[in-house]
Amino acid sequence: MKKTIIFLITLIGFISCTKSQKIYTKIENKKNMSDNIENILKEQVLAGYSENEPGLDGGSTYLYSDKDMKACVELSENILKTQEYKFPSQAEFENKIKEIFRFNSKQNIVNFLIEYPCSRDSIVYQLDINYVTSNNSPLFILFDKKFILEPLFIPELIDYKKKYPKIFEEENSISDKRISKYGFEVYVTKWKDVKDLNENRNNNIQILVNRNKYLFNDSKSSLAWLKVNDEYFLESLVITFGYTKDKDLLDWVMQRNRSKAVEFINNYVFVRNCKGELEIREDILKYIEQKTTDEENTHDYAKALYHYEVYENPNKWTEKEAYKILAYKSNTYDYLFMKYKNIRDNNRWNILGSIYYYSNRGDEKEWKEIEKNFEMNNYYNLPHLKEALEYAYIFE
Repeated sequence: MKKTIIFLITLIGFISCTKSQKIYTKIENKKNMSDNIENILKEQVLAGYSENEPGLDGGSTYLYSDKDMKACVELSENILKTQEYKFPSQAEFENKIKEIFRFNSKQNIVNFLIEYPCSRDSIVYQLDINYVTSNNSPLFILFDKKFILEPLFIPELIDYKKKYPKIFEEENSISDKRISKYGFEVYVTKWKDVKDLNENRNNNIQILVNRNKYLFNDSKSSLAWLKVNDEYFLESLVITFGYTKDKDLLDWVMQRNRSKAVEFINNYVFVRNCKGELEIREDILKYIEQKTTDEENTHDYAKALYHYEVYENPNKWTEKEAYKILAYKSNTYDYLFMKYKNIRDNNRWNILGSIYYYSNRGDEKEWKEIEKNFEMNNYYNLPHLKEALEYAYIFE
């Protein structure tokens, strides 16, 4: 379990929560922190891992601030060096961050919560234990250092008992009870008594190393490790940030979500980006086109695409956006319908065929507007759309 952290670190970046919060301090890199790590470690350890009143779950009261983050950055940088992480050039790092996270920053450091990548609010925030273990720990992008990390306490990164035995001895000597700042007696969970601390520390280090090696060194072995040990982060690269250029990663995410194909298509193919604009994740549609065959067990995503309702929420998409979405989903599904007999046998219509069929039995204006829009937009430069439009006429 990661340590509960109360932050007074705020940075311009992607973060969610209230817009009324204020910036308290900013991480700066003015000097090497090596001489101060021992003092910071001592503060963290003597404060304890958590406090709790009898019968209640506890949390940390330690104020994680600028100096703690500096120590975390320095220790993480040293770990990456010992693990043969190849620090990219500044241009390489910035290009990769822009490609993966869709963020181009002039700030040295940016932090955000993975589940809320679009909010630009800088805030003071507190993480409780349940929030941290929900996989939504903040992610820091260090543009000047050229790596990413999660904020951690020193005992979560180094074996302080061996490296700083005097601090460990002092920790042993303090009481496991104290009076809180509110005047109540509380029990203190010491760092030395945290269950599985060694195992968690090793996992923290592996996450740090393998995330950075995969993203910035193109390490296939790191990708393999992340697939087993860091699924939430890895999957979020595709479904949250729309990073689809790595075909191995995309295939892994699509296979994981096959049983939830409807939910996946509804939420992660036609989306609004952080500018509020329609974003169509074309690589996912190309994946569906390439992986669908005449075998029925490959039809999950194609079926979900057919049933995606562009008009179910008139406030979700503008008319212009709705036409474009219709074009892209027809370009994929209707092409598969024409190509594979088994899809035709299992569905009476394709997308455009269905619209044309019902327009002939009601208001023909909708079909005429679709024809006009597609032609006016040069069929959105899609390879199968014109053919699919012409094929629809068989559904009279």
